Amino acid sequence: MRRHFWIFGLILLLSACGRAEPVEGNLILTNYASEPVSNITVICDGNTFSSEEAISDTQLCSFSLPEKENVSYTVSFETDEGETVCENFTGSFAEGTAVYLRAVRAEGSWQLGYDHPS
Repeated sequence: MRRHFWIFGLILLLSACGRAEPVEGNLILTNYASEPVSNITVICDGNTFSSEEAISDTQLCSFSLPEKENVSYTVSFETDEGETVCENFTGSFAEGTAVYLRAVRAEGSWQLGYDHPS
């Protein structure tokens, strides 16, 4: 009986591994720092997309941008210290294409750049 209990527990554990919630949107920003960022804003093609929700510790925020090729866009967020981090990018949001960005804090300063999907 004890053996069946452990096997059942192992099956439950393995069934949860690798499970990822589907992400909606074609621009995904992940914050890899333990410090939160909030007021995330994307300006693209004359439109402004924003989220006031704070994210930290590998949480993400996603946006659905117009499906176009070679568009310039600006991403910014605010830190708890009141700093605004902003970066300009150019990319393609053609059908089915997603762009992944990362926010990290290294050596006391924030960096915003491209990320690779896992």
